[in-house]
Amino acid sequence: MSLADDITGQVLIKYLPERKSIAILDAGCGDGQWAQRFVELGYKNVTLTDLSKGMLEEARKRFAQLKIGHNVKFVKSDIACLKEFEKESFDFVFSQYDAVSYCMKPARAIKELARVAKKGAHAVVSLDTKFRRVPELIQAGLIDEAEHLLKTNITYEFDFPQYNLTWEELSTYFTRAGLKVLEVVGAPVFMHQVNERLLKKFETDPKIRRRLLRMELAYCTDRSLVNSAGHLQIVGQKPHE
Repeated sequence: MSLADDITGQVLIKYLPERKSIAILDAGCGDGQWAQRFVELGYKNVTLTDLSKGMLEEARKRFAQLKIGHNVKFVKSDIACLKEFEKESFDFVFSQYDAVSYCMKPARAIKELARVAKKGAHAVVSLDTKFRRVPELIQAGLIDEAEHLLKTNITYEFDFPQYNLTWEELSTYFTRAGLKVLEVVGAPVFMHQVNERLLKKFETDPKIRRRLLRMELAYCTDRSLVNSAGHLQIVGQKPHE
């Protein structure tokens, strides 16, 4: 996950506007990890939303300990129905690691994220990839679940259903919502397939870790690899007109 986070960090550097006063939406914020990164980068106007009161409370605790000035807001909201916000409210829209999957209405969620994005704004969405999960399920002896995933796009993690998509499917949702797809990213495309203990050992050596990250960054946008990546990430943009 640390390499996946680094890949996402590079995406943010590439697409975040330079103007620090922009309004950012972190939809499905979880414990606020990514919102904290935005604030540490100098973006103070961040709105965190989550359907879980518990996760919002964890995010509040995180920011209560943060020794950086900010204008962070916490809003309980369903990513598939962002009724608390007017259209074209945010300059940058972000949903990382599975909120779009767990809501079970990915097309509706993307449509809502597009609605609240201002004209010209970028939207970055990440979720688990469909084909990555198939060998994981087979390896666990869950053949029925693997077949079910291939037929329905649905898996169960911690007893909760979630949608797993290919980049082609997620791109279609972006296009239907009026977002132009700019980039398709796998995070990561190689390292999640390496033995976890061995990878942790490699990551303790800064030089080796930098080399591994360079490999990932060189190939993470290769669409022939993305559908088997650890996470699928798509960057879209709402047209200016």
